[in-house]
Amino acid sequence: MSEILAMIAAYEGNGLLLVLYGIALVFLFLREDDKANRAIFLYMPLGLIVLLLLPPVHAVYSAIEGSDTYYRFLWLIPMGVTVGYAAIRQFTTSLKRGVVITGILIILCGTYVYHNENIVEAQNRLHLPEEVIDITDYILQDTGGQRCMVAMPAGLVQFVRQYDARILMPYGREMLMPQWSGYYHSVYEAMSSDPVDPEQLITALREYNCNYLVMAASRMGGVDLGDTGLIFLDTVDGYNIYRDPAESLSLMD
Repeated sequence: MSEILAMIAAYEGNGLLLVLYGIALVFLFLREDDKANRAIFLYMPLGLIVLLLLPPVHAVYSAIEGSDTYYRFLWLIPMGVTVGYAAIRQFTTSLKRGVVITGILIILCGTYVYHNENIVEAQNRLHLPEEVIDITDYILQDTGGQRCMVAMPAGLVQFVRQYDARILMPYGREMLMPQWSGYYHSVYEAMSSDPVDPEQLITALREYNCNYLVMAASRMGGVDLGDTGLIFLDTVDGYNIYRDPAESLSLMD
């Protein structure tokens, strides 16, 4: 039960929006007479919340999918729609004033998203880092458009397949998430080691049949990967691109 409550606490943020949702539920419970609306805004969400809080449900779900995605049940609860509907019911005779008051409450309950560390100015119409586009285009031109396995720096992995799904990677954004800090991946460890160990790196790359390696050029000072069999192709936007001729592209088809 403690794990469920901790998950809800992490999901609700500062808790003010959850309070607003609770007020809306109480208001609709007292004022809403339409049976269909009561089913949509009261009975269905409350039933989901009860299921969410049951330890046996959490145990079964965790055994099948893992507990790290259990919070997604909360996506099924129509918090925003419920608050909006309750506000309209309350301010039917003075809708403009109601919209202003409700809008102010929602703003006060939230946070300014542009202060988030993950919000950066868009570099292109795709809203992806330019280096991801340039590196991906370079590699796919080298493969003739074939799918390939590419070991990318951790800071780029979450963007690559948003641009082109023909790029496969041995690991993904799970290596960056604090809640998954216990994960181990030999390629990630080899690429993160300081200094870079060429033998450790090539062993890990071939374990996962990586056709290409992308490393920040700033990390490769004094490190020679020539003896490993990797072929240096070019430096693109500050990243060195290597190809492993020992790995066949046909394995990716």
